[in-house]
Amino acid sequence: MALMSFLHAGWLGNLLGFTPTPYYKMPIDLSKAGNVAETDIRIDEKYSVYVMLSYDPRKQKISRGRYGEISDKYFGDEIKPTLPIFPIKLTVMKYEKTGTAIIVDKTYYTNTQRASATRHVGEFKLQEGAKYHIKVETVEDYPELAELNVEVVIGYIKAK
Repeated sequence: MALMSFLHAGWLGNLLGFTPTPYYKMPIDLSKAGNVAETDIRIDEKYSVYVMLSYDPRKQKISRGRYGEISDKYFGDEIKPTLPIFPIKLTVMKYEKTGTAIIVDKTYYTNTQRASATRHVGEFKLQEGAKYHIKVETVEDYPELAELNVEVVIGYIKAK
């Protein structure tokens, strides 16, 4: 147990440069509730951090016609602003010398009001020079989206 704690502490990843920094992408399956995408991430800039879902049409392995059907139903355009809302649970924990501290533990309700290949999940400030664990979890089943390649994107956004 102590060995696992020691290995998961994250200092080795920081020392060897294995901990990613934003702009970072990881796949997630929206088709079933409880699916998780998670990573450790190092913040090295004084910007706000955003988390979003991306389903770039150029990266899909399904036909254009099938993508069009899914897109019309779930992602729409400016004419169809009443689209399904995807609840996404986001947990952000900061690694500290004494353990971890929860920074964000909230369910976000993502929606889009325009034609877009993304859904904004959340935006928050994190301390520069610190390491965090970010976990994104699906809350509801959307079996029709099993064919869709979706990525969680973590990036920086300049503070105003």
